[in-house]
Amino acid sequence: MKKFVLKGTAAALVTLALAGPSLAQDTPITGNLVMTPVGALVRSDIKLTNNSGGFRIIAAPDLNAIHEGAAIQFFGSNHATRPGYFFLDSGSHNNAAIVMRTAPTGVAAIERFRITATGDIGIGVEVPTQKLDVAGSIKLTGAGTGIRFNDGTVLTSAGSLGGSLGGNNNWTGTNTFSNLSAGGNRVTSIGNPVAATDAVNKAYADANFIKFVPGAEQLSVGDANGTAPMINLRGGSTCCSGPGGHTPAWFKVFQNGSFVATGNLGIGVSPMQGKGYRTSWDSYKGAFRSGYADNEWDDATVGFFSWAGGSNSTAEGLYALAFGDTNQARSTSSIVFGSGNEVKGAAGFSAGAGNRVCDTYGVAFGNKALSGSPILADGKCDPDTFNIRGLAAVAIGYNVTASQDHTTAMGKFASNNGFSGTFIWSDGSATQSADTFRNTANNEFAARATGGFRFRTNLGGTTGCNLPAGSGVFNCTSSRTTKQNFVGVDGADILAKVRTMALSTWNYTSEGPGVRHIGPMAEDFYAAFGLGTGSTSIGVQDLASVSLAAVQALETRTAELQRKTAEIDALRSEVSALRAANAALDQRLSAIEAGLAK
Repeated sequence: MKKFVLKGTAAALVTLALAGPSLAQDTPITGNLVMTPVGALVRSDIKLTNNSGGFRIIAAPDLNAIHEGAAIQFFGSNHATRPGYFFLDSGSHNNAAIVMRTAPTGVAAIERFRITATGDIGIGVEVPTQKLDVAGSIKLTGAGTGIRFNDGTVLTSAGSLGGSLGGNNNWTGTNTFSNLSAGGNRVTSIGNPVAATDAVNKAYADANFIKFVPGAEQLSVGDANGTAPMINLRGGSTCCSGPGGHTPAWFKVFQNGSFVATGNLGIGVSPMQGKGYRTSWDSYKGAFRSGYADNEWDDATVGFFSWAGGSNSTAEGLYALAFGDTNQARSTSSIVFGSGNEVKGAAGFSAGAGNRVCDTYGVAFGNKALSGSPILADGKCDPDTFNIRGLAAVAIGYNVTASQDHTTAMGKFASNNGFSGTFIWSDGSATQSADTFRNTANNEFAARATGGFRFRTNLGGTTGCNLPAGSGVFNCTSSRTTKQNFVGVDGADILAKVRTMALSTWNYTSEGPGVRHIGPMAEDFYAAFGLGTGSTSIGVQDLASVSLAAVQALETRTAELQRKTAEIDALRSEVSALRAANAALDQRLSAIEAGLAK
């Protein structure tokens, strides 16, 4: 590309010539457009695309260095290296600002004015932070001039500050006042408004202000029903107001001793981390803590809407509650009291010492009561949720274990022994784990009472059955004093009915064919005797008593037979005696006949 040259006299340009081929329409000029008065020793450039400058008007020798990004540049004087000049530029290349720099001859350029890309204006300030940021003084001249505020007030003189302030006025920094009045009344002892020498202000302050270290008990201004607040504080954080619907934090203490502290869920931070004694309300999570903690009350282990108190107790689950010493409520709605207990299962509950609740809905009361499993080597529930067992398991007592789903273990040294759906109860006779009473099958009910069992079926406790200590035989109520409406029985009739009643061996359907029993059917027994509560069962005592009645009838018959047998035996004896006498008579007659024959 050739240069585009304009030539003429010093007074005026009269010739336009091309020093190269013609430029096409709209062809950009990427070199210099030079306007040179004939015979002159100076020149001016118009540079449109040169990154080191823009539009330059030079009435002096070239600069040693050109300010980068200067869009419009004016130079004057004949100083060899620093002529007087003026820059209007963007601050730096592509910075999207407007910057004005000036300098007298022989002095480096100094920024005088800047408009930033965000609209802030600086006068003598290179990085303005306000809409107008001035380094130096501002002078207002002319009648009626002043500084106008949004409320319409106009500050025309700093001297007016010695009188009164209208609207909202903020004092910043250090302000010294020789005289200060409020509503025309002079305020004295500003440095110490409760000084004894300022009786008026001291009386007002004593009646209305809260002192953190009062000389005596303070009496607040109250009302007849105690609803007036003694302390009324509200936070003004911008986090908690506006369209979001949040309520600013509020703390009130009322005359009747009630108090309220509000907050906003999920806004702010936990009030304290790390070890220490404290009582804290964490509005961020709606959580309350009171007592001592090491790291149990750090944010990571504080559950939303949880409570924890005592020493080193953790409530990390949603709605969890832990109180006492070194307790852990680790899951949703888990509750724990006492010492050294852990509730991992959701909605689990434990109270006592050294207990564990590993699965959902579990309960553990007492000492070393284990609800659910597995228990790891460190004595805690397995953290792997998919490995946990013991749904709704209940363990109550000392060294009792209910480790599977829907099991219950109670007493002392009792265990479900790995079976599910069981109930086991053990008395206090065991003294070591080797004596633990254990279930032997799923869905089994087992109980150990070395002092025996008593079962009662009425309010007075006069009817029922006993299983004495060490015995395998039930003793059931049969006292005359517990009976009424006596009716005799016909033994012969009972014996006849027994004789005609069908007897067979059989097995219960649910028990299986391997176990056989003998006896009548309940329907036949009830039809024959009408005893018991219905035709589907036979009372053990009724069955035994029918047998007794039949035995009595047999005994009666036996006695009669024995009497008749005795009579027969007597007759037989008489017959034998007659026969003997007859034989003797025969012998005598034979002897007589023989003697006569001689």
